[in-house]
Formats: sequence, structure tokens, C-alpha cells
Amino acid sequence: MIIKKFVAPTMTEALARVKNEMGDQAVILKTRMNRKTNGHGEQPDKGVEVTAAVETDKKKRFEIPASEPQPSVTPIPGPKQEIASLKSSEPRQETPSELLKQLAQEISMLKETILNRQNYRRPVTFFGNLSGAILEAGRQLMEAGLSEDLALDLITRVSQSEDAVNLMPSQIRSQIRGMLENMIPAGEPIALRDAGPTVTMFIGPTGVGKTSAVARVGMLHKMGKTGQLAIISTDNFRADSSQQIKSFCRILGCPCAVVYSPEELAMAIKSQTQGLILIDTPGVNPRDSHELGELQSLVRAAKPHEIHLVTAAGVSAFDLSEMLNAFSDFAIDKILITKMDETSTPGGIVATLIKSGKKPSYISRSREIPGQFGPVVPRALADSILAHSPSENNQQIWQTEVVGIWQ
Repeated sequence: MIIKKFVAPTMTEALARVKNEMGDQAVILKTRMNRKTNGHGEQPDKGVEVTAAVETDKKKRFEIPASEPQPSVTPIPGPKQEIASLKSSEPRQETPSELLKQLAQEISMLKETILNRQNYRRPVTFFGNLSGAILEAGRQLMEAGLSEDLALDLITRVSQSEDAVNLMPSQIRSQIRGMLENMIPAGEPIALRDAGPTVTMFIGPTGVGKTSAVARVGMLHKMGKTGQLAIISTDNFRADSSQQIKSFCRILGCPCAVVYSPEELAMAIKSQTQGLILIDTPGVNPRDSHELGELQSLVRAAKPHEIHLVTAAGVSAFDLSEMLNAFSDFAIDKILITKMDETSTPGGIVATLIKSGKKPSYISRSREIPGQFGPVVPRALADSILAHSPSENNQQIWQTEVVGIWQ
């Protein structure tokens, strides 16, 4: 590698000199504006300094360019003549110093690092066995929010199928749909106990629609005529939350209690001897230990038979994983999905269900109560990843008119 400094009045002239002397393969290492001229070229040949480098063959690296005059080997008789000769002769191209050798090594290492980053986690099948249609399907899966590992696993399985290169896009989507359907756990509604009340608590972060989820589950229970229903609200941070629950309970004709402490919660549960008891809780920040501690005191007082983590469908796989870790002490039984109609990237929730092994319970696809609400259907979730309409599945989804305060 040859490294050389070029000085010119302007940057354009400096770059031209670099190209003329070192060719198109030259690499600019450093540019500096002359402080005396501020880069405007008031003093000729001292406006801009450009340091450039060009790679050379190992055999010619230390050779002097043919265009430069060869130094004379004729002995100079006197010291004064020797000094004069050195002053008048052109400076010879020096061999790279140890510092320049180290710089060349660092540049080589940088190139290798960039190349390794480009090939990082890229499977061999990308370059050999995957057709353009399969690669496009993988890109669409990741655009839907599916994790990279799961998307690569799915398209790799497709590539290993018979006649994979000639598969049509519709056939690829059909295979992916079938694999996702088998991987996603089916939704499990609340399991009612044969004797005594069934206590179910709904927890989660703020703004995911826990109160609406409680209302939907309660209406679904009443429509199924599967026994008595009671609702308890512990959400006292929002002024309208308890009023919403009270209005809904009046419409359904079920008991409603608003409690302000763990002791009151325990007393309210003891007053119900049978049926389904739904408990609405305040939203908490998963990163706030104080709020988690207050929620834990409510859980200990309620001693629920099931705890449902309520989350929005558009949450990323990373955030949902962090949320599950934050709520790990709560022994979460199931995940309830809300706001499915408000996202185009439900891949995070799907990937988490597959990876964590947590069972889903219900899913909400509309603002109305109960609206499009029912147990999770794996095929419907798979269709949402592939941008298909969830109405293709044959599972019944409740759809009713909006009533009372919920309109």
C-alpha cells in the first residue's frame, strides 16, 4: 500500500491530483484545510491537504516508480557537494514505516469485520436453495412483526419440501399457514370449577383495555348461560373505570363491587359462594417495582384460580418477553389479546406464544363490547400474519349490538 499526501489550493484540484497519480482505486484517508488560508486558496498550493492510499502488488510495494528519476550511485567527492546534491534532487518515495504498516493492518481488519457483519446469521440456504418467492415470503413474515429466527425457520422448512424451487406464492403461503396453525396453541376459555366460585384476575400494563376485556368476558359468560357472574373493580386510578363497570353490571344484572384495599377485595370474594368472579385491576408499569408490589398484594388477597395477562396485539416480541419476565412472580396462566383490529404487525404476540409456551385465552378484534370477541383460533392468528381475513375460519366469533354505556 502506498500512502501519499497531496496539497492543492482547492479540494477539487487535490482530488484531481490524487486521481492522476494514484488512479481510480485510491482511497481517501484524511482531508485537512490549511488554517492560514481557511481552505480558500489565498496562498497557492497550501489550501487543502488530502492524504490518500492505494493498494499495490507485494513485489512492487517497495520499488521506486519508473517515472521518478533513479538516484545516482556515483560517489560524491566532497561533503559540500553531497549536501548540495541532496537539496537539488527530488525526494525518493520512502518505504512504509511501522506506523503505516499498522494502519494498513487496521484497514484490513475493518474490511474483514464489515464482511463478517454482512454475513452474520445468514443461512447457507439463502445463497443456494431458496427461490425468490420463498425469500419474499420470509420478508413479508418479518414485516408482520414475526421474529427473525421464527421467520427463517418457517421458510427453511418450506425450502426443504418437495419441488420447493417451483412452488407458487399461494402454495408457499399455504404451507406457512399450516405450520403456524400447528405451532400456535389454541385458546382456552376460563375453566369453571364444579364447586365454589371461580376467581379470575386480569392484570397488565396501562392502556391495553383490561376493563373492556373484563366486560367482554362477562357478557360472553352471560350469553353462554353458564352460571352466576360477579365483577369486582380494584382500578381506582382512573375516575371513570368503576363507573363503567357499575353501568355494565346494571345492564347484565350481576353484582358489582368496587374495593380500595386487599382486605376489602378478600371480603368481596368471600361474599360470593358460586359462579364466575372477574377482577379488574389497575394498569401497572412493568418496570416499577412499587406498582408491581401493590398488584402482588391484591393477588395474594384474591387467591385467583386463573390470572390472565392482558396485552395489545401490536406489542413487539421483545417488549412482550420483557413483560412476561416482569410478571413472572404472578404465575400467569393465560394471555388475553386485545386491539387485534388496530395492528398490522401481530407477529410479536404470535412469536411469543410459540416461544414461551403460554396459552392464549381470548382475542378482541373490534372496539364494540363484546364485538368480535372469542377464544383464540390458531388458524385466524396465522391468517393475520399472512394478511388474510380472519373471517376465513369457521369458528364462531361473537358479534352483538352495542348497548348502553358501552356505545
